[in-house]
Amino acid sequence: MTTGAAIRRIRVSNGMTQAELGALIHFTQPAISQLEHDGPAAYDVRVLRRVAKALQVPLSMLVVESDEEADTDRRKFLKGGLVGASAAVGPRRGSTATTSNGIAVGLSDVERITNGINQIHKIQLMVGGDRLCELAVNEARYVEQLLDHGNYTDKVGKALTSAGAEMMTAAGWIHYDAGKWNAARRYYADAAQAATASGDGIAAAHAWINACLLSYREGSRPKEGVKLAEAAQLAARREGGPKLRALAAIREAEAYSVIGDRSAMVSAVRRAHRAFDSTRGHDPGYLAFLSAAQLSGLTGLAFMRIGDHAEATNYLELAISGTSAYPRERTAWQIRLAQNNVRAGKVADGCTLLLNNFEDISTVASQRLRTAMTEFAADVRPYLAVREVRGFLELWTAR
Repeated sequence: MTTGAAIRRIRVSNGMTQAELGALIHFTQPAISQLEHDGPAAYDVRVLRRVAKALQVPLSMLVVESDEEADTDRRKFLKGGLVGASAAVGPRRGSTATTSNGIAVGLSDVERITNGINQIHKIQLMVGGDRLCELAVNEARYVEQLLDHGNYTDKVGKALTSAGAEMMTAAGWIHYDAGKWNAARRYYADAAQAATASGDGIAAAHAWINACLLSYREGSRPKEGVKLAEAAQLAARREGGPKLRALAAIREAEAYSVIGDRSAMVSAVRRAHRAFDSTRGHDPGYLAFLSAAQLSGLTGLAFMRIGDHAEATNYLELAISGTSAYPRERTAWQIRLAQNNVRAGKVADGCTLLLNNFEDISTVASQRLRTAMTEFAADVRPYLAVREVRGFLELWTAR
């Protein structure tokens, strides 16, 4: 019996679901599924110790490995879920991101990958994710090639695996923005797994934060979103900086707003703003995007969902005024403020806002935002007697 099969058999005999086991060891359900199918994490004794503790069995019941297999399995595990994540989004096309077998990999290579991650996040804020999917896939596969075929020390391998986790999270975010949610979900699960391989709490927190967003944006699993946000805050507690901890807390607030728990939502909002104003810990470069304006926008979304439209308006207006340098991001907050106006009964105001900014909105390449606009059009269609509604729908139909 393989390690994965043993874990599955013991879990089932204990009457435990994959999601329940995942919650105990801070893994997502898809990551547990991969573990039970002898995915890369099945070769990491640190993960297996946590699994054994959660299942209340001796570690020896899960691990049987020979010395001859150790190096191969180490390499397989360090590679994490990169292969699975890359395969999930289809064949590679037109990439030059390859490496020769046995190429020496150093910390300078890791630094270049990190800079690439930061650049992907910055471009996405400006133009949206639709045009970046292939780039993100190729970059993730480039890291896979280095991990699979490169020669590197344990120190470099750990740093490279951390960078791979962050690259997968970036790729997941790009695919999420492009409306490719299944691919995004796979990337986030594999990113968390790779981060666990390198012992990188910051990378793990980032992956869980994004997975949290996906769970409650789908509207079907907000309670899972709360758990993921809590796991992210736990992972970020030791080394995570103000922005990482703030982002995890505000995602928790959004999940609670979907559930409808105002008290828990407000508590998480306050925690997010306290974290943002602190100075403790380290924030990676890609979190430069989380400005005070961005945090205001996310706070506004939470208040909008809970039905406090006046408070939502205050925060969303701050978000719009503070993101003029990022067209895609500014457009997102304009759409959300328009939605908030409609929910508050100010239908004309909502349509006027989008009419005044329609040229910019129509040029952003984000399937997620186009979907939001389509939903907005459906929401205002019953108000055709309102002149601003007719003007907006005419433009939207003719676009």
